[in-house]
Amino acid sequence: MTKRRVLIVVSSYAPAMIADMQRARMLAWELPKLGWEVEILAPNSRFQNPSCLDTDSEGFFPPNVTVHSFDEWFPLIFSKLKMRSIGWRALRPLRSHGLKLLESGRFDLVFFSTTQFCLFLAGPFWWKRTGIPYVLDFHDPCYKEQRGPVETTRHPFKHGITRRLLKYIELWVVQEASALVSVSPLYVEVLKARYESIRPAWFKEHLCPTIPFGAREEDLLEGRRLLSPRDGHASEVLRLIYVGAGGGIMIRAFTLICQALAVLRQQGNPLVSRVRIELFGTTPVWRKGDLKHLEQVAIDQGVGDLVKEYPERASYRRSLELLLEADGTLILGVDDAGYMPSKLFSYVLSGHPLLASLRRESPAYAHFQATPGLGHALWFNAQGEMPVLDAASEVGIFLEEVAVRQTFDRRAILEPNLAPAMAQRHAELFEAILVKN
Repeated sequence: MTKRRVLIVVSSYAPAMIADMQRARMLAWELPKLGWEVEILAPNSRFQNPSCLDTDSEGFFPPNVTVHSFDEWFPLIFSKLKMRSIGWRALRPLRSHGLKLLESGRFDLVFFSTTQFCLFLAGPFWWKRTGIPYVLDFHDPCYKEQRGPVETTRHPFKHGITRRLLKYIELWVVQEASALVSVSPLYVEVLKARYESIRPAWFKEHLCPTIPFGAREEDLLEGRRLLSPRDGHASEVLRLIYVGAGGGIMIRAFTLICQALAVLRQQGNPLVSRVRIELFGTTPVWRKGDLKHLEQVAIDQGVGDLVKEYPERASYRRSLELLLEADGTLILGVDDAGYMPSKLFSYVLSGHPLLASLRRESPAYAHFQATPGLGHALWFNAQGEMPVLDAASEVGIFLEEVAVRQTFDRRAILEPNLAPAMAQRHAELFEAILVKN
């Protein structure tokens, strides 16, 4: 069988380990098993925030995948303009380096997988010069007609300008795309409604699939490799771990959990006093003296003694180690009906008791409804939230599972969302594009 070759474009790659390159990293492991050779095109480490360069990332990246990296052009100009965005700094050199690669004739397809949406602009440029089709991967909406959840940026003015530019970037790039991938069905629905009059090539159902972020079993094995074995003595403390975004965007989700714990405490539940919720990596831009939003939520709800927040970023390896060391795990969602947590299936795969607090209309909550074996889910929506007594009852069951250190083998129900199945769906999409072209 003739091998196909895809160029995957990302804004960060080894040793950087940020959320928006995890899909590409997993595909780099799995697509070669399905007849697709993978090469990566990414800005080099000089573009990255030093805190995102994980010195302990070896073992998480496939060693035999070719990575094409490039340096920044005119860094002094961007520095004087105080432009730190990887996307705008990388666009010109990415476009130039990518064109040289594509003109070699070695590639059948380009796949953009990044939330640095201005990098999508290279797609139509390359398409017009080489005729090589491109696919866009939407982890988040590129452009929102109305402001969504509370933003975490320290520069709202610059963010506002970028947001307006994204409206025109989206319009330009989706018209020429051969296919779209999205982690949420809502994002596809919005794009279809927005471009129905144009009806681009991807408008057919099989060319705009919803493929959530997958989980890779080998990541958990690698994360466990350097951990010391836990002793047999069961601690009285029940460690509930969350690693990921926090700040203002997660306040509604975490408030509901804290309210439920407060009710359980009032009811005399003996397990509550043993709970210790540890929240890591919630605000990577946090500075000493800044508010710890989620810790403050706990204080406001009367359970501040149960919660500790560590805002600084944890490396990917450390985040897995924390997950594996936990007695129970938490997933928090934002107040956005389309949001899909990137770590959801990795947390499910860990086998620990799992408690999520999610927007009721979100695809993540739909997964819990369709597959109760995933764990326990609380909900909130635009009108309100789950009745607190119902939430407390659900949290109480979760704590009982945590207290007995119950574990769950969820692999069978997770099969469609593991990395091999995720890659299979991408490979089928890529083949459909080439047949069409």
